[in-house]
Parts: sequence; C-alpha cells; structure tokens
Amino acid sequence: MKRRFLNGSAALLLAGGTVLAVFCYNTWSFCCGRCTAATFLTLGPFGLALLALNLLAVFLLVGLMLHRRLTLARCRCCCGTTLGSGWLFCPDCGRAVEHLSEK
Repeated sequence: MKRRFLNGSAALLLAGGTVLAVFCYNTWSFCCGRCTAATFLTLGPFGLALLALNLLAVFLLVGLMLHRRLTLARCRCCCGTTLGSGWLFCPDCGRAVEHLSEK
C-alpha cells in the first residue's frame, strides 16, 4: 500500500485549523463592531493570509517529502541495499552503482 503525501487526517487537521482561525478572528471582529452577522463567515485579510500561509506550508511539506524520497532512492542499489555516500559497489550483490550518482 502506497502512502499518500497528505493523508485524510492531515488534510482534515489543516482545514479544521483554518476554519477555527477564521471563526476566532471573525468572533473578535464581531465583538469589536468590525464584522456584521451577514459577513461572519467570510474571509477577511488576516483569514486570507492565514489560508495562503497554510497552503504554502503544505506545498513546502510536499516538496520536502519529495526531495527526501528522491535522495533516499539515489542512495539505494537496485537490490534494495542502502549505500554509503562514497560507495561504488553494492556490498550485497556486487553491482557497480556509479550510474545512481548521475541521476
């Protein structure tokens, strides 16, 4: 079974955190007289900034996970053995692994 980058619980946590932050900000705005009941669930400037920062964090997390996965794939032989940084041959199967560093 393959692991997904952003599984259901992480996406739910991200969406819940965003909704909670918007609700808290709009409650504060409503109490201060800056927000009306009709615009209570709309995103203000801080809500949009929070949503943008959360999306940026998700993209950064996915990028870092992809980079790590590619780096780990380069450090393995085709037989699955993890290789040291300067190794030219696999200690298990004896195959030359110079082509892995060129990727």
